[in-house]
Amino acid sequence: MKWVDYREKLGIAFNDKEKFSMLSNMLQNYVVICLGTSYDEISYLNYCQMVGEAYYKINHPCQHLRESLRRCTSTAELISKFIAVYNSCKLVTTGYFSVTKNDILNYLKEALDKLNIGYEIISDEDGVFIFPKGAKELDGALVSEPLEWLNLYPNTHKTYVIALKQYSEGVYIRDVADNLRKTLETFLQEFLGNTKNLESNKNEICKHLSDKGVDSGVIGLFQPLINAYKNINDRIAKHNDAVDAKLLEFLLYQTGVLIRMVLNVE
Repeated sequence: MKWVDYREKLGIAFNDKEKFSMLSNMLQNYVVICLGTSYDEISYLNYCQMVGEAYYKINHPCQHLRESLRRCTSTAELISKFIAVYNSCKLVTTGYFSVTKNDILNYLKEALDKLNIGYEIISDEDGVFIFPKGAKELDGALVSEPLEWLNLYPNTHKTYVIALKQYSEGVYIRDVADNLRKTLETFLQEFLGNTKNLESNKNEICKHLSDKGVDSGVIGLFQPLINAYKNINDRIAKHNDAVDAKLLEFLLYQTGVLIRMVLNVE
């Protein structure tokens, strides 16, 4: 049973402020106890460069690292800084415990899960970033799994990661919608081996699905879905950045639905 669930069964309230405090303490303890003195000055310098903090020549960088985490004022900042710890350190550390880079990242994932904190850690060729979770079932089926499958379609994968990063930052939200549309358009181009736009390829992909023996009722649903998807994106493109977050979430999951359907058939 998760620690949070156990508290709930006991009837003890547990709010977001407490979760943040608990996570902060867990991550601070980890860097001091598990990384110990083996987190060297070069790693610490790299960390300071990543997060934009001043570097001071010291004997035990982990003490300053702990202080840096302690000063965080939001969960997103805290997680991001701990990811910077992961990105800045050597492949293997040998403090009080033997720790690999994967161990550092796995500890963060386990801590977020244990505390029911709604962020997911996603990795790509550029490194690691955090993504705010929605419904667990939808995130797994329509975000994480399609992202993994798209490794076979590098241009699509790259555009999808850009959209996810923008979505996670909560800025340039019109650009998120546009990059989600580009993700679907690029996917169909790579999948079908052509350079046609989304409007043209909706007919091509329906023909492909028909050739694969997909039920005509499903194919009949697929084209209107793309039409609706494209129309929503076109309307968003006419405005500035004022896009309803729920609408953006819908486009995110709809992108996953359309890509997942094609790849499942294949």
